[in-house]
Amino acid sequence: MRAKPFIIGFLAIVAVLAAVSIYLSATVDRADKSVAALVSPDGKFKAVTISFAGHGATPFCVVSISVMLAVYPDEFAQQRKEYEVFSAPCGTFASGERSPKIEWVSDTNLQITRTPAPDAKAARSTKNIDVTKSVHVTVVERD
Repeated sequence: MRAKPFIIGFLAIVAVLAAVSIYLSATVDRADKSVAALVSPDGKFKAVTISFAGHGATPFCVVSISVMLAVYPDEFAQQRKEYEVFSAPCGTFASGERSPKIEWVSDTNLQITRTPAPDAKAARSTKNIDVTKSVHVTVVERD
C-alpha cells in the first residue's frame, strides 16, 4: 500500500517538470548559430567561424574563429576550444560588412580583419599561432 503514494508523488513531480520545460521553451529566445568554413589554398587547413546572436530583451552577438585540419568536422570548432584562435563580439565595418572578416594570405597564414575594439576587454581571445604550430594568425583592425 505504500507504493501508491510514491507513484502519485513521482507522477506529480514529472508533470511539474514537464510543465516548466514547456513554459521555458515557449518563452525563452534561442540564440541563432551560424557556422562557416574557409579552406586554406592548399586544402590542408580550414578556418571555421561560429557566431551566436540573440535578439531578445538583451541582444548580443559573439564570434569565434578556429583553425584546424581540413579533414576535421566543423563541429570540432565548437566542441574543442584548443582550436580557437580568435573570439570577440561581432561588429560591422563602415562599409556595412560584418566583422570580423577572414582570408588566407598563404597556405599557412590567416588574416583576421576586425573593427577596432571599443575597449581592451572586447577581444577575449587572440592567438598568433594555431594549436598545430603551423598556421600563423594576424589580426588587423580596420574601420
